Amino acid sequence: MLAAICALTARALGAVVAVDASVVTAVQELIDGQPASVSADDDSRNANGSNLPLLAAADVVSTDLEGSLVAHGRGFATFADPTRLDQPNPEELALETACFSNAESVSYLVTASAVETRTLRFARSEVTFASDGTRDVESSVFVSGAIVFWSADPGADLGGMSSEISVIVSRGGVEAPLFQTSLVVQGDGQGGVASEADGPIEFETIGLNELADRGVDEATIGILQQVADQGVLIVLAIPLQEHTYRYIARANEPFELSAKLEAHVRNAPNGTGVAVAVGRPFSELADFIEQGLPGVKGESLQRAVNDSVAARAGGGHMAPSDGTARDVPRWTPCGALGGEALLMLFMPLTMVPNRRRVSAIVAR
Repeated sequence: MLAAICALTARALGAVVAVDASVVTAVQELIDGQPASVSADDDSRNANGSNLPLLAAADVVSTDLEGSLVAHGRGFATFADPTRLDQPNPEELALETACFSNAESVSYLVTASAVETRTLRFARSEVTFASDGTRDVESSVFVSGAIVFWSADPGADLGGMSSEISVIVSRGGVEAPLFQTSLVVQGDGQGGVASEADGPIEFETIGLNELADRGVDEATIGILQQVADQGVLIVLAIPLQEHTYRYIARANEPFELSAKLEAHVRNAPNGTGVAVAVGRPFSELADFIEQGLPGVKGESLQRAVNDSVAARAGGGHMAPSDGTARDVPRWTPCGALGGEALLMLFMPLTMVPNRRRVSAIVAR
């Protein structure tokens, strides 16, 4: 989902000495706003192909007195093999969080995060450095995902309902992040909802006409239109996009570079739901929206949302944080801190004989 060390003006080699990763997710049930049941899961380890992928999954359901499902919260966080950059979407860091409630007093807070930390070293024998032994490095962050946010109750207080995704790239020993961005969809007490980005991230609304054109059935569109007319319905695409950042490397000095992806969703009682996927297409939306909005055909809606996000990549201009636009091909690898995607499209990250990974940098 995030980032590469990419070549612009020179193809210089740097060794990825070690990779560590962690994934965490938790689902907190709230009854009248107070904590009740909770489910959490996590995993962390030194990352190599033999013990990947990492997966954290959490799930909480609420039923009525007859045993019928009335509310549900679920979270996933995954970390895939960073060496498999020959794949169209390695989903190296990927999250999915979702919750809905048709109960009068039940809501959920669902969180998920995935972190990759790489130890890198740029050798003087492989890179030309300045006289002081330093070199500027330019890297990229690739971001993609989708958000679905609904309230079927026209009078609902949505002040506690929200979704947030954030991406942070940082360097060990340096306080300020190298790159940081977030996207928040926040409800208010009057039933309104606002979307706000903090940092460089592009997002677009997916309309009902587009979903219908992508195969969502007429009955489902009718239900969604009714929700939009009487309450709130927001479907956002975060198309695959590139943002650049820079740092300084010193010859032969190992350092840590970390990427952290987080997602938080919280719904409200009485007919609301939120679903977020970052770094991978939706795979859980179908079940949740069918449960939350009876009559909706979840599989067709999930497929249409995923197709809408994918269609916005592959030939679309994205806006890196340096202000210049670059095309991000549909099949560009977008794993965290990996893949020389823009200029080295057919050179996947590989294992060298001494077990160190090879990564290309921009040296200026």
